[in-house]
Amino acid sequence: MATEVPVSLRRILALLVLVAALGTYLYVYELPQAEKEGKKDKLLAVDKDAVTGISLVFPDRQIDLRKGDNGWRLVKPLDAPADDGAVKGLVTTIADADIQKTIDELPQDLASFGLDKPDPTVTLTLKDGTHTPPLAVGKNTAIGGKTYARRGDEPKLYLTGSSLHFGLDKQVKDLRDKQLLAFQDDDVTRVEIAPETGDATVLARKDKDSWTLQPGDRPADATEVRSYLASLRAARAVDFPDDAPTDLGKYGLGKPRLTITLRTGKDGSETRSLLFGGATTENSQKQVYAKRGAEPTVYAVGDWSYRTLGKTPNQFRDKTVLGFDPTRVGKMVLERKDGGHVTLARGEQGTWTVDGVDGKPNLASIPRFLDDLHDLRGSDIVAEPATDLGPYGLDAPDLRVTLIDKDGTEMGQILAAKREKYYVMRAGGPTVFEARDYMYARLDKQPKDFVQSELKEPAVTATTTPPAQEPTIGGEEQAPGEDEQDDGQDDD
Repeated sequence: MATEVPVSLRRILALLVLVAALGTYLYVYELPQAEKEGKKDKLLAVDKDAVTGISLVFPDRQIDLRKGDNGWRLVKPLDAPADDGAVKGLVTTIADADIQKTIDELPQDLASFGLDKPDPTVTLTLKDGTHTPPLAVGKNTAIGGKTYARRGDEPKLYLTGSSLHFGLDKQVKDLRDKQLLAFQDDDVTRVEIAPETGDATVLARKDKDSWTLQPGDRPADATEVRSYLASLRAARAVDFPDDAPTDLGKYGLGKPRLTITLRTGKDGSETRSLLFGGATTENSQKQVYAKRGAEPTVYAVGDWSYRTLGKTPNQFRDKTVLGFDPTRVGKMVLERKDGGHVTLARGEQGTWTVDGVDGKPNLASIPRFLDDLHDLRGSDIVAEPATDLGPYGLDAPDLRVTLIDKDGTEMGQILAAKREKYYVMRAGGPTVFEARDYMYARLDKQPKDFVQSELKEPAVTATTTPPAQEPTIGGEEQAPGEDEQDDGQDDD
């Protein structure tokens, strides 16, 4: 038996006293200090939602902003819409700046702290018309990641996080509204994309989710139109070269190389337009000059925005190769140039059978193949009308898929060929499409792809000695492992 070790009552009491003392210390000293650290005083104790004005006075410039019914607006050095997101971020930076340390004695040489010429001095206006004390922001400390600041004429300095200094380092263009055209997709009824030379691309809304190309009333790809509108709405200025141009020709805007016009409203009476002119290079980045309709301001946008928005009619065309209702399909026939052939037939209960290859139908791959046929779209139009299919390999296609409805009527054929590129078309149709490689790969099936793979029975490994068995009758096989368990003796 283990020997019992007696513990004296005096020792237990001493331990209890130490635990109580430690708990008292933590409660009285450490917890209040931690709570105090977590609730540091702010340089400017303000409610962010109560801020209606901001003044930033730098040594070389002044920026004033005011909040109105329609959001934030620049009022100095110019009157222009402000970027609400950027201004809200500015307010947050100022309101969240906390006091991390206080220098209680005001130094005589404020220049050493960057406070002789603050960069900047911040004043906030509140809803009730009052103003916060001017907050002078100075240099960052050499080490420690802090910034010097002085509040009003208080005879002391504060140290706050360096994020305040970086967050207030703004130029006017940083706070301006950079969106070129503001609109809601559902309000747009017509889009006109007019290059300086050549025909314009005109999109007209047919109903909520469908568009047509004009003239000709040809179906447009609704996904492409939505993507285009999203790109147009997301286009942003990167600079503001001129707010009062006297010569638009200087910017190539006298005769714009691209004009985009939106019509909005139920009757299409409201218009918004965006003009693109000449190109320039700023810090090795190519930019294009742009302006809104009759408004004077000249913007600079990234060259990628211009290239994204200058689309042609073919890029909006609905490039569906063969439109059909998948629920009507009763049979699919795949013929390959290399000799492969398979027929997939749908029964009355919706189950599929496979003719042309042995095996059970793969009930996952067949519906997926039907979906891929339904979703097949070209990436570009390469010939229309397609008078000679030879250059695209479609006169003797690598793949031919015939769809037949449940009544035995042919619904159409899809032809596909692989050359240096991939080409697809509807048999008898006027248009040859270029296809993306993955679209072609979804059609490039072998007959065996539509049946289940043969699974071999796993080998059985004996792990225990089986019981003795009676001799087999009628030539039946022995139980697995019987030979391995033979002890080498006769059965007699």
